[in-house]
Amino acid sequence: MCKRDYKIADFVLDPEFQKWVLSPDSQTKEYWEKYLNENPKKEEDIALAMKLVANMSRKSYKLSTDKIEETWGNIEQAIGNTEVKENHKGPVPLNAVSTILRFRAKRAEGRREISQFYRMVGILALVFSLAIMVNIYLPKEEAPVVVEQLEMLEHYAPPGVKANLTLQDGSKVILNSGSSLKYIKNFESHQRVLELSGEAYFEVAEDKTRPFSVKTGAVTTTALGTTFHISSYENEPLDIALLTGKVAVDIDLNEGQRINLEKGEGLEINLDSERINSLSFDPEKLLAWTRKSIIFENVSMFQVKRVLENWYGVNIDFINRPASDLEISGKFKDQSLENVLEGLSHSARFEYKLEKDKATLKFN
Repeated sequence: MCKRDYKIADFVLDPEFQKWVLSPDSQTKEYWEKYLNENPKKEEDIALAMKLVANMSRKSYKLSTDKIEETWGNIEQAIGNTEVKENHKGPVPLNAVSTILRFRAKRAEGRREISQFYRMVGILALVFSLAIMVNIYLPKEEAPVVVEQLEMLEHYAPPGVKANLTLQDGSKVILNSGSSLKYIKNFESHQRVLELSGEAYFEVAEDKTRPFSVKTGAVTTTALGTTFHISSYENEPLDIALLTGKVAVDIDLNEGQRINLEKGEGLEINLDSERINSLSFDPEKLLAWTRKSIIFENVSMFQVKRVLENWYGVNIDFINRPASDLEISGKFKDQSLENVLEGLSHSARFEYKLEKDKATLKFN
């Protein structure tokens, strides 16, 4: 069922909603706040469902006859009243409650009477509460409601190492050196979200019910089944290249925008200047790193430094600063660091010295 069609009982039985109420984190908080913004008419249903979930989490004890009669008395009193008073007794975490209160603060302060519809919702909620209380509190063998704890997985490819990953949904990822990938184990029921730092190539297993999204800072790239490449390094533009299929790129800058890419299209996004340009690419050169090849094509010496440090797991220091207009080109297939530096040293005009985990380049 689509969440925008949820009734009170649907919210109560939704594990993700239970987690938001009982043990919220930043991800559940962001999701349900967005849901409320998009579905403001669900506010009252959500408020009642929160109270029911909170009551369900209490420690079990035997419900007395007096307690049952008292609850029915509350129902009879609600039928005769024209307004419902707030009575927050459940241990609802602050994040969920504060979200509801922010929405209620937007109403006019002078409003006192509620519609017959919401009055009946309150009555039905009390009846539903009684049914749940009797079902939970009376001794029985059934296990209590357990909110599943989400487990985060993180893969890191240290400098000098590339990682080949197969995710639980069948998607394949090649993670470049010095890069990391983080996501929820087994993903969520309605989406597959990953956070990337660095560079990776993705072959996405098709699943039309769960979009596959890769977050890199303020940019989110979403696909259903496709192959694409993302490069996101500090102090460098963020590059997205689509090899097959289609993707949607959401850019959370200023007012935000969405750009749809077709096969063979790419984007270069400068997050500092907020400039977005189309990106032309050669798939063979783009994915050379997945085949143990290094290709430099008119790049700065600082980009060369970043690539070699990650590729070989060394630290590279410069003595004297390379010329600002110096551009490096070269192609190396499965070569040692010494051979690469030797090949670059003539055109880039530097001398080099290799130690255990360090290389020093002195520019003339």
